[in-house]
Amino acid sequence: MELFKEPIFYNDPLLRIQVLSFHSMIICQHGWHFHPQLEIIAVRSGRLEIHTPAEVYHLRAGDVLILGSCQPHLDLRKQNEVVDYVVLHFEMEAFLDSNMLPFLYLFQESLLPLVRLNTLFRENSELRQQFYSTVIELQQEHEQMQRGYEMAINYLVKKCLFLLLRHDNEGLLEHNRSMNYAKLKLVFDYVEAHLSDKITVEQACLLVSFSYTYFLKYFKQTLGITFTDYVIHRRIKYAERLLLTEDLSIAQIAEQVGLPNISHFYKLFKRVHHCSPKSFKDTIIARANETIHGMGRMITTE
Repeated sequence: MELFKEPIFYNDPLLRIQVLSFHSMIICQHGWHFHPQLEIIAVRSGRLEIHTPAEVYHLRAGDVLILGSCQPHLDLRKQNEVVDYVVLHFEMEAFLDSNMLPFLYLFQESLLPLVRLNTLFRENSELRQQFYSTVIELQQEHEQMQRGYEMAINYLVKKCLFLLLRHDNEGLLEHNRSMNYAKLKLVFDYVEAHLSDKITVEQACLLVSFSYTYFLKYFKQTLGITFTDYVIHRRIKYAERLLLTEDLSIAQIAEQVGLPNISHFYKLFKRVHHCSPKSFKDTIIARANETIHGMGRMITTE
């Protein structure tokens, strides 16, 4: 089996999600492929086959499917039959916030291949219908791009995860009782309070009374990302806020978020957003101005 790593491109620097809508008769779109992003498929009409190494999923109108990070898969269509479907690709970490932290690790591939969650759709039509409606609503928000659509997409991604958690009657997403959130919160608070300073694993270990090796292993197993990547994520989120709310140079912002080496800051920012800090700021400001002008035209017309 020859595998192709499909590149995923985000057309919005603020939202690390790709939303695609297909209306196609092509029998095979990519061949066997994979990508680090989680994938969700919702079929609006027609029939679609999704092959994984372990199973073949036969999807019809109203069906949904989840494919986890780096899950090899192949999509096939019936000959001479049009299939209309929506595909979402997104990184779980992009939707990381304090309210999600106690549950984020449940959706990590290290604990459960997410493809197994598809059994929930087969056995619960209510969940399938709600999940399908949520994906279609997200696609419409992305297509129409009305004021506040970014908030809507953020909310709808989290709603998808919430629906899986709430309707998990089989205990596939069983809560890990060994997780000590109170201790991890000490680490989260430490990181937030020192985003402008040097943050060390050693200090985090002292806060939770863990050895260096055990802490790194525990953090990765619990949250699904390394401590270093978590700190980078929080620094870049802080940089986003400064870019949009403060009149500072890029060098000053890099210094403020604890990444004084500006070339390193650019590299990390581009890794997260696939664009430079300036492009990120220009895109968001242009969108905000467009919204304001649009609202002004509406008021004038009225």
